[in-house]
Amino acid sequence: MSYYLVLKPFKLAVLFIKEQLKEPVALFWIVISPVVTFYLILYARAPSTAESVSYVASTSWFYAFVSSSVALFGLAFYIVGRRESGFLRSFVYTRRTKSIFLLGQFLAYSVIAIVYSSVFYTFTRLYFGGMEWFELATVIGRFYVCFLLFSTLSLLLTLIPMGFQNTNTVFSILSFLMLALGIVSVNSPHSLPGGVTLFNPMWWANQIMLEGVIASSRVVRVVVASFCLSLWVTYRFLLINPVWSRY
Repeated sequence: MSYYLVLKPFKLAVLFIKEQLKEPVALFWIVISPVVTFYLILYARAPSTAESVSYVASTSWFYAFVSSSVALFGLAFYIVGRRESGFLRSFVYTRRTKSIFLLGQFLAYSVIAIVYSSVFYTFTRLYFGGMEWFELATVIGRFYVCFLLFSTLSLLLTLIPMGFQNTNTVFSILSFLMLALGIVSVNSPHSLPGGVTLFNPMWWANQIMLEGVIASSRVVRVVVASFCLSLWVTYRFLLINPVWSRY
């Protein structure tokens, strides 16, 4: 039992990472598009304004957005895709295989999330000077907590009986709304209702990136506990059969 619960998820994670690497165009776009957007925004700003803001303050929303993209369109979207392709029905039909699959999926996209944050840091930090290894480790730590935050929501969304295309649409709308409401809450002269901000995961992710893991220790504990709970709920109620097979 211990062999399957320890080694098998790691082996499966390696296979999932290799599968992701077989899509170089998608991989390139997810990594590079935020970097290009970042430099376009900097180019549009006054040079003095851009230089007076710290690196983390300038990139916090970008890291929040990238972490949400990896959780929604990586971790969760591929769970739905494997369900709709019949993969889960064929290979994931016992408690043991469920746990192996979910842990392997999570480990794979944890590695991918760390790689994305490292690449984004490498390309965007050049504008502010040379790289700093301690700062990189700090940014990755904050980013990973943001990834856990969005993974909590993403895993629960996989329990909704939706097809592949509908899931893509819902995730795209949700991602846009979270980002738009977060930016509006910061830049708009008319403040949004407190509930809108407090229930927006993108806003919380931005706060974690700005304040750090230690300063946001209570929030981090809630995020970790919520993620563990959502992982258990997903394990308990994971949909195996494709939606199309029910009609």
